[in-house]
Amino acid sequence: MRAIIVALALAALAFCIPGQASAQMDERTVHLSVLAGGIFPSGKMEIHNGAAYSLGIGYNFTKNFGLEIMGTVAPSLGDKWTAPNEYVEGDNDFLMGRLNVLWHFETGTNFTPYVNAGFGTARINVERGDDFDSLTYNAGLGFKYFFNETTALRFEANEIMYARKNHGESYYHSPTVQAGVTFQFPVGPGCVDPDGDGVCEPFDKCPGTPPGYRVDADGCPITVSITLDVKFDFDKAVVKPAYRSEVERAATFLNQHPGSTAVVEGHTDGRGTVAYNQNLSERRARAVRDYLVTQFGVAPGRVDAVGYGKSRPIATNDTDAGRAENRRVVGVFTGTDVDR
Repeated sequence: MRAIIVALALAALAFCIPGQASAQMDERTVHLSVLAGGIFPSGKMEIHNGAAYSLGIGYNFTKNFGLEIMGTVAPSLGDKWTAPNEYVEGDNDFLMGRLNVLWHFETGTNFTPYVNAGFGTARINVERGDDFDSLTYNAGLGFKYFFNETTALRFEANEIMYARKNHGESYYHSPTVQAGVTFQFPVGPGCVDPDGDGVCEPFDKCPGTPPGYRVDADGCPITVSITLDVKFDFDKAVVKPAYRSEVERAATFLNQHPGSTAVVEGHTDGRGTVAYNQNLSERRARAVRDYLVTQFGVAPGRVDAVGYGKSRPIATNDTDAGRAENRRVVGVFTGTDVDR
């Protein structure tokens, strides 16, 4: 009972002692835990509740996933046997070893709840009668409260199930409640990230990413794009005022994404000769390029202008509406996303 009180008191301290901001589970770390508390064997086992002590060592593969080997001992558990006219105190030693899988839930704070499950073996050295041996299965939940990057208070409750049955009737079980301290230590050099994009080698598939570029899970720059679509009057190569906002949107994109470039493509409808429409489409493309440069300050070298004449219609040239759709300058502006 004393060990249980100590365990609960330690758990309560987690909410009273200030910790280091954002200290939490780290990936690729070894963790060592020392726990104390109580074990509560089922009545069928004819053993009293008692103090239990555990020592665990494990490895965190990620901030969420880890494995742990846990050993538990409950020395000198009294039994419930009675002799005629008197109570007889036994001295039964409980030993258990198990392999646990732990899944931690990130909260962005010092508080890290988790669930666990595992299997192992247990042995009770019985003073009177046959020793008890059985495979075990367990599941539980708990939390870790980090005081700093290496030290955390740990509280855990588990249900221990035994494969061995009670005279063929039901399974034995022994809930446990424990609290203690966990220490975590980094293994190896930690995250090697020469380009500073937050993705460690050897998982970075795009090494050498320039500073400030936003990257995906593989460490490759995230690409973003917009489209430009400007329509022209028949036989004209002048950007109409109605399309100023459309060109300005493209200019803003280029200015916000350093290193991005664009190609604007000029097109015509089907009326007129091939040579005349080729020249007209080039003039339309240059008009949009010049508008970007003179009106919105885009560097001339970042935009190319090409013409395709009447070779790439997107609508029929047999109607006024179709021809209006074909008299256009279009472009796809692609760049890399950056922190602004």
